[in-house]
Amino acid sequence: MAGLMKFTLLFCLSIVRMAALNIFPEKFKLAERSKSVTLTCRTDKDNIKWRLDDSIQPISETEFEKLNGRDLTVINLQEDLTGNYTCWSDTGLEDYTYLLLDKSKEVTAFNINCTAETFSCSQKIKCAWTSEEFTAFRLRNTRDDGDWVSQSVDGDFFLPHSTNSYSEESERLLITGEAVSTCCYMKTDYSFYLRDVVKPADPGISICSIENEGSDEQIIEIEVKPPSTWPQPHSFFPLKHEIEYEIRHNGELKTEEREEGSKIKVKGSITKLRVRCRDLLLLSQWSEWSKWKNVN
Repeated sequence: MAGLMKFTLLFCLSIVRMAALNIFPEKFKLAERSKSVTLTCRTDKDNIKWRLDDSIQPISETEFEKLNGRDLTVINLQEDLTGNYTCWSDTGLEDYTYLLLDKSKEVTAFNINCTAETFSCSQKIKCAWTSEEFTAFRLRNTRDDGDWVSQSVDGDFFLPHSTNSYSEESERLLITGEAVSTCCYMKTDYSFYLRDVVKPADPGISICSIENEGSDEQIIEIEVKPPSTWPQPHSFFPLKHEIEYEIRHNGELKTEEREEGSKIKVKGSITKLRVRCRDLLLLSQWSEWSKWKNVN
């Protein structure tokens, strides 16, 4: 049974290598470019042969690969020497290690973007990380000693945190990211205050009343409902609103910023309107716009 499980694992890793490494290998080892690295076969067997990826030919000693009992030393590591190294005895697969080129010092450009709908730790931080070079990613909240988090189906990461929304934020969050491809690995850190990435969810909007003032003018009272994820009490976490509306006779779009609370009056001949919000005191990012609301 153990032999079957090892064979299945090797087969799966070979398929991943031939396509793209879209998951993190359970066992991997890193070395920087041009460095040497030694892999050890964890077994009590003596007669060991090494193979690379799906090759059936055992590795023979060369100027780039040196054999010493259960150890294999890879010299002057480059991309073509990376991959899934397996060690075999006369009875079958014994162990494996995925060798990756560590490019953490070579890759300077990375694109991790994080937002949070609220200051409260009841909601997770949402992060996105994309790269043309790497194919699998994971993130962790290092400040709070969090676990590694993989991408969701939509490609986002959702990281828990312990920030207290009712006290002054004194310590920056530290998000650590790791990425791999079929040959390479990189690690990076992204540090920020939660207050700098807050982006509220889009608010709700309803029309309370419409008063006519002459043939072309109306006074429209709307109620803006804070996002459900926004912390309470709302008087302690006030929101600023921006209203965008369409003028009836020419289709022109106009915007106004308001700070007077949830009940807002807009004057004009308007066909539709929508609203977005941001934190009033810390001037967070604007939320996305709410859906258009038609004015009858």
